[in-house]
Amino acid sequence: MVWLKFWKETDFLRFNFEEVIKSVFDPRGVYAGSSVKTPNTIQKMKNLFIALIFAAAFVTAAHGQQGSTVISESAAREMMEQLTAKFGNHEAARITRGVNHLWSLWLESDGDRAAFEAFCLKQFIPSGQDLDRAFEIAEQQFEAINGYRRELSLALDYPITTMTRPVTELDRLFGGASFQVDFFKNKLAHLIALNFPYYTHDEKERLGPQWTRKQWAMVRLGDQFDFRADPAKEPKPMSLPDELRDYTSLYILSMDQVLSPSMEVLFPPGTRLNSHNGLRDEIKGLYSRKDPLERQRTLQTIILHIIHQTIPSCMIGETPFYWEPQANKVYKKEDGQFVEVDFAPENDTRYQVLHHNMVSKMRQDVKYAAGSTYFSRTFDNVQLSEARIVSLLESVVGAPEMKGVASLIEKNLGRKLAPFDIWFTNFNDSPDLDMDELDRMIREKYPTPMAFQQDIPAILQKVGFRRFEADFIGSRIVVDPIPSGGHANAPQMRGANAHLRTRFEKNGLNYKGYRVAMHEVGHNIQQIVGTYMTDYYSLKGIPSSPYTEAMADLLAYRNLLALGVSPDYTVKERQENALAAFWFVCEIGAVALHEIKVWNWLYAHPDATMEELKEATITIAKDLWNEYFAEIFGVRDVPILAIYNHFISGALYLHSYPLGNIVMMQLEEQFEGRDFAEELIRVCKIGKLTPDQWMVAATGRPLSAEALLKATREALKAR
Repeated sequence: MVWLKFWKETDFLRFNFEEVIKSVFDPRGVYAGSSVKTPNTIQKMKNLFIALIFAAAFVTAAHGQQGSTVISESAAREMMEQLTAKFGNHEAARITRGVNHLWSLWLESDGDRAAFEAFCLKQFIPSGQDLDRAFEIAEQQFEAINGYRRELSLALDYPITTMTRPVTELDRLFGGASFQVDFFKNKLAHLIALNFPYYTHDEKERLGPQWTRKQWAMVRLGDQFDFRADPAKEPKPMSLPDELRDYTSLYILSMDQVLSPSMEVLFPPGTRLNSHNGLRDEIKGLYSRKDPLERQRTLQTIILHIIHQTIPSCMIGETPFYWEPQANKVYKKEDGQFVEVDFAPENDTRYQVLHHNMVSKMRQDVKYAAGSTYFSRTFDNVQLSEARIVSLLESVVGAPEMKGVASLIEKNLGRKLAPFDIWFTNFNDSPDLDMDELDRMIREKYPTPMAFQQDIPAILQKVGFRRFEADFIGSRIVVDPIPSGGHANAPQMRGANAHLRTRFEKNGLNYKGYRVAMHEVGHNIQQIVGTYMTDYYSLKGIPSSPYTEAMADLLAYRNLLALGVSPDYTVKERQENALAAFWFVCEIGAVALHEIKVWNWLYAHPDATMEELKEATITIAKDLWNEYFAEIFGVRDVPILAIYNHFISGALYLHSYPLGNIVMMQLEEQFEGRDFAEELIRVCKIGKLTPDQWMVAATGRPLSAEALLKATREALKAR
């Protein structure tokens, strides 16, 4: 239909009424049905055309919610006609989209029909200088609001995040203080929605390639108010016991209390590992140490105990007890002898937290339009559909190259693969790096967070940044210690710093913490370049989380170069990192598929109990293992994919890591032979386009796993 064609293809930012009339009614550029173009004919066609686009405005509801129940469709349509009469036909398409979006957000508390009409007539801003000035003001003010709100949050959360001192209840209350601003209350959100209306992802994909940078920024400004929750539909929060609020961050094991079957302590004094990051990363690090196998098998056993919840609860945190995981026995040491004692298992606390986190997010669905779920909204925010994400992951996890890489690992290890070898990283076929020496060197170099912070400019120079770039970026990164894991906190305004968080042991940073820190440096580079160098504030950032993970891993894979161990990023090192990236995507890709499948299961069984969720979680993990790994590893029914803490948080974020490595390898292919730092800064400045349009701007091609698979094949061939 003519009106539907127009509605799908017209963009208010590029609207030219006469040209659209011509293209709609006759693609050859003449009006259909007549060779005589009289003013009367043109006016009739204009009137028909405007009527059609007004009708089209109500074909679909606005993004994420139904149309207003306060303002009728006819009232909204009449408002469109009034505004068009006031501002001219050249504004018709923009008026239609803006009024329709505002109509979808209008609640009873905003006022009646008269209030709606008065607001539209007063607050609609015509295109040109007035709209440009409004956009400039919005950019400046949102930078100030977001920036200072982040600084407040950063300060109040600091004790809880870093745990550099005992956390008190007062700290928790300050940290939980809300600084959210209700922009709907004073109708600022309404003004933005009316004048910078929302575009769906499909519309951005179709129209975006023709938009200017400023037009993209205007669209992203409008994205801030794509949905409005009705306070009347807000569900009551689910309670979680106080002792479980920091469940994952405080899940730290005293590894110097872990025994071998021969009752020998396996790990050095003071070794503390959190679940899952610490346990996984210790397995990775042991590949470069002497005689790692017994310790790696023990770590795998601990991981399985955590998944099955058979781990003794007394072994979580600081403890006077000793634990032999293979037999799952607990001991106390009395007069130099180990004496077995009874213990209680963790008792499904892990799945209590998981059930709470997932169900809490599902309960928010009532605020949205029918059919909208936390699951679907997550992928909407990523701007990649579930089907696209699953397809990308399966193209690697199920790739034939997996057998070749597995054979290479077996050759390297000199033994058959064990399940924990999904975390293998040591693809360097030259003499092994001395991990103990690396730890010693890094501890000596970075005994404190400040020591690492002060060295960041030098690190950036080693990976290819010019001195002024390294100084500019490095001087805007603050390093904070945290109990476990890693995190990068982005500045939200110019003048603010990025924060890098990683774990420092009592005697300084070790290699595990250093590699995490290099990953976070990559995040910080993207954050600082986006904040300080992107041309429009509303465009700063990246399309979605996988892209910032790509930036992070570009630095993480250059960690030895940054340390000065490698003089250059050689072809050989690129090939080794390609194999590492492929194997990582196979592992974490399967973990992400597990998370997606568990979410699908719970939505299909919304009344499931915690016990049923636990069973489904473990069963799905085993099924995925059997599908992708059992043949290669020679063992079935291993649930190791269910260990990740990200999954327990219910954040539905895990797909970002494998997709990030897929993005990274496409960027590596583009960067080859070019100036690394110059290219990295260039792509970090592209900003928040759609994922495919960002990738086209960065590499000339849409997002694909082919670069990763190609690099893997070439690396295997070179071996």
